[in-house]
Amino acid sequence: MLKNLENLLNLLSNKNLSYYEFILKANQIAELRDFFDIKDIDNWRILGLDIVKNIDKIELKTRTRQIDQQEFCIVDIETSGGINSGQIIEIGAIKVKNDTIISKFESFAYADFVPESITELTGISTADLKNAPPLNHVLEQFKQFLGVSVFVAHNVNFDYNFISTSLSRAGFGLLLNRKICTIELARRTIVSPKYGLGSLKELLGIKSTHHRALSDALAAFEIFKISLDNLPPSLNHVEELIKFSKTANRLYQNIKQQSALL
Repeated sequence: MLKNLENLLNLLSNKNLSYYEFILKANQIAELRDFFDIKDIDNWRILGLDIVKNIDKIELKTRTRQIDQQEFCIVDIETSGGINSGQIIEIGAIKVKNDTIISKFESFAYADFVPESITELTGISTADLKNAPPLNHVLEQFKQFLGVSVFVAHNVNFDYNFISTSLSRAGFGLLLNRKICTIELARRTIVSPKYGLGSLKELLGIKSTHHRALSDALAAFEIFKISLDNLPPSLNHVEELIKFSKTANRLYQNIKQQSALL
């Protein structure tokens, strides 16, 4: 993430900012300043940041919203290669609130070629994408589906950055949604020797097709629910959850340290 943007989001996650301070700091983010009118709060919300202006204060809603009142969007993508050599070929996502699925998104995206190695991994072939909608159309539809919900994924930086870069290239701007990694959250709430999706599915008895977007998003949702059930009772707000997923002690690391002392 852009450093100045990260600094601004970190400030908002801890306190409200005056409108003047917010615009002053936002003006230092050239990638955003040159893309849209930063003084219009609605533009920030279009890019996924759940902020509101109350009189002369800018508030990040996830700072004060209860976890069970937040909409989370659990996302998974399949791609034809890396971010510089391939493209998104499938997006699967579910929007959830209070442990309940409220909507689903699933779509192939057209690509004129899928490498054999990707077909072997995902089962998706070039022929499967022959009549799929263009990637830009799929990205626009997904962006509308995502809205200002919190973006959740297993190894979130891969999916988030790939989608954000793809949106930017298509002229839709970067993603600004708050995000949570279920790998990092699981490391702090579930005892396991490994935290890959396959390993956690086996440990937790989750049955689903591996390496298909919607199926993997559903599996990540099951992990997310278990992690939420294992949170400390003192954790109430969404930003507290985000911070916990990044900074709390890892369970398996603690167990290894305790075992070494015995």
